[in-house]
Amino acid sequence: MRLTVVGSAPAYTSRPGHASSCYLVEHASTSVLFDMGQGSFSELWRHGSLAGIAAIFISHNHADHNVDLIPLRHWVRYQNRGYGPALFAPTELRARIGAYQANEGFLSDLRGETLAPRTYAVGDVRVEAAPVTHIPDSWAFRVSAASDPEIGLVYSGDCGRADDLLPLVHAGDTLLCEAAFGSDGTDPSGIHLTAAEAARIAEVGAARRLVLTHILVERDPPAARAAAAAIFDGPVLLAEPGLRVNIDGSP
Repeated sequence: MRLTVVGSAPAYTSRPGHASSCYLVEHASTSVLFDMGQGSFSELWRHGSLAGIAAIFISHNHADHNVDLIPLRHWVRYQNRGYGPALFAPTELRARIGAYQANEGFLSDLRGETLAPRTYAVGDVRVEAAPVTHIPDSWAFRVSAASDPEIGLVYSGDCGRADDLLPLVHAGDTLLCEAAFGSDGTDPSGIHLTAAEAARIAEVGAARRLVLTHILVERDPPAARAAAAAIFDGPVLLAEPGLRVNIDGSP
């Protein structure tokens, strides 16, 4: 199983080529996306055809995690003959994007389900969804091989309470965790994590490695990495577009 970071930026960035949250996981014949923030649709083509994506899981209703469902839908409707990936999303997402596009059934080509706290079977992988503290109807995910679910990838989405992630993290997992506030203090709104908070979950959960993502543009990513490394006794990586990580334990 392999993770590719397509985009790791937060709600905005001035760095060209840095899309917002979007993560590609591939295993055997199955490819799954987690989130589609702004700029991710075009960046995805660097990694192959979108025709091979089996499913998309959206963590919550903020635009920097889902707005590029709009160009994806246009591509599905007008270039891919209506064939698109399954969409697993928070309850109100379809209605919100439909209202924004003045088309109630705008996402109808992307069949799928409303997220619930359960495990979904998608081809060669399984995806466990669990609610987290952020805005209402926010989710984190654990993806693993259907044939061997012992080692997996946990993606935090956006999360303001680090302990919400602990039930998902198994020993040996890779934790892909938002650290919006980097090495600086805590989020006064209580809906985002720091690098230290992410590292504590990786340490307590006995994760194999920690990948920090979604760091705000005014924060210092190397300082965030250092803060996490002081707590977590394992590799700490910074999510950058194009970063690839093998999830099965190999380097």
